[in-house]
Amino acid sequence: MASINIGETLRKARIDKKISLDELQQRTKIQKRYLLAIEENDFQALPSEYYLRTFIRQYADEVKLDGDYLIDVLDGKDRPLPTYPELETVDGLRKNKHAENPTHARFKATLPMISLGLVALAIIAVVGYVTWLDHQETAIIPENSSVQVERSGVSSAEKISSSQPEQTTESSKKPEKPQMAVAMEANTPNAATMKIEHAEKPLKITFTGKQRVWVGVQINGALTYQYTLQVGESQTTELPADAAQAVITVGMAKYAEIKVNDQALDFQPGESLSQKNVTLNIAYAA
Repeated sequence: MASINIGETLRKARIDKKISLDELQQRTKIQKRYLLAIEENDFQALPSEYYLRTFIRQYADEVKLDGDYLIDVLDGKDRPLPTYPELETVDGLRKNKHAENPTHARFKATLPMISLGLVALAIIAVVGYVTWLDHQETAIIPENSSVQVERSGVSSAEKISSSQPEQTTESSKKPEKPQMAVAMEANTPNAATMKIEHAEKPLKITFTGKQRVWVGVQINGALTYQYTLQVGESQTTELPADAAQAVITVGMAKYAEIKVNDQALDFQPGESLSQKNVTLNIAYAA
């Protein structure tokens, strides 16, 4: 038996924060009748167990409650709410600050002056050394050395120019790496199948939220990634290197953008507020 009433806890938090059901509906995009069902603990009225858990978390986030804790309560796994250690008082911090050793304080006050003095000495030493080197080089280099340097420069330039055609020929022989290609194979309002060819391993999937939206990734029928995006937030996940197929689920299709390896994935969400599953059939680059 759960130690708290989930619906009553959420309702009380909403009222304490002076949030109406209509306002909560606008924030979470959850229909008002489902919000009422949650507050009344009428969980059977929700479409599925998945939506029940997702809606409870979204509701909890908006009223600043721990959604994971409420899900544990729903599953019968009650756990104590986290406690936090008391912070040291401001008076204690001030006392520690004023109790600092006076000798140590004076040393700290003079430390910047000592540092500046050392930096100045280092600069003077470097300038003196560079000046001495200039005088030494002027005395050593003979007058005709400039002619030799110029001739040496011409010879080097000739060698470089003669080797360039060979390098160009070698580089032109290298085959170009094929670019990743994405194609739509089948599409309906609630499901799409897309083919990806010449993909680099590991395949990275990046989600960006236009509005608050839940996204998930399944490999071989197992949910390997899930996240609730906020407006403008981006998150990236990597598929296993040997994954030949993945299914992406977007809770409300029009509220998310998807990229694979930094290339936009046009899964054609349209204006749909329904869930959409996107199946990716992946062929990797050789």
